[in-house]
Amino acid sequence: MKKQSVLQPFLGTVLIYFAFLYLYLFDHLTGMDFALLLLLLTVTNIMFVFVTLKLKELRRAFIYSALLTFILFNYEFSTFILDETESIVTFYQPSEEVVPNTGIYVLGVGSAELGKGATLHFYNEADRFENITATNIIRYRSKNTGIFELLNLKLNPVEDMRNSVQHYLSDTSPKIKEFLNKEGLDGNSAGLALVLSSILHEKTETNNLAIGVTGAINKRGKVKEIGLVKEKIQTAFRDGHTHVIVPQGNLKEALKAKKDLNLDIEIEGVRSVEEALRVIESWNAPRS
Repeated sequence: MKKQSVLQPFLGTVLIYFAFLYLYLFDHLTGMDFALLLLLLTVTNIMFVFVTLKLKELRRAFIYSALLTFILFNYEFSTFILDETESIVTFYQPSEEVVPNTGIYVLGVGSAELGKGATLHFYNEADRFENITATNIIRYRSKNTGIFELLNLKLNPVEDMRNSVQHYLSDTSPKIKEFLNKEGLDGNSAGLALVLSSILHEKTETNNLAIGVTGAINKRGKVKEIGLVKEKIQTAFRDGHTHVIVPQGNLKEALKAKKDLNLDIEIEGVRSVEEALRVIESWNAPRS
């Protein structure tokens, strides 16, 4: 039997899987539909294993195909649970000066996933930033992230921030340690603010401004992009911060938010901790 014909069942299975995945990601299938179709594909491949008992090479190809679809089914099985997430609500959280008297404020944004028919009420509706409709792409990305973290293939964002901050700083102040270990911490966008707070706390120079800061860092102090920039700019303005530092990769988005919302606030993008310190120094320099 030709090698090409033996490979066809396996290649066909791969193509069918990607077709199902495409239809799911672009909301043509529900998570339940996607999981059931993969189960049906697995059962079909198993049936062909028995149909081709006398054709050794072809039978082996269907065995590999059945194993592949069984693995894919188990990996994608949880997609049907994600169908319950209908929207994601982002909302205001007050900025926090983790180390007192440094003038560096962590900019955070709250978020909550809502199931079908669920609502989130606010005492002050101005606290609500945005209702984001949950698409299958958003659901799928969230599921993959959760699985990778569970299997230790990807570091949890909070753990990543904790490791990067503690590695970059030779000594972590009690206030920063307390912040890094508090319950309910989410994401890694406080990393830059924490490092700047620690450095300014140890320096003789003072910062006389209220600066809102957002940005993740790596262990070398390079600043990485973050999400929900528009909402964090709104938070900074609402809390009275006259200056904001964001990752360079988010600067365009931040300036657009400033323009669209007509906010009187100064924004700078940075690529590293050292660059952020220079920006703070220039902002505090006497004006001629």
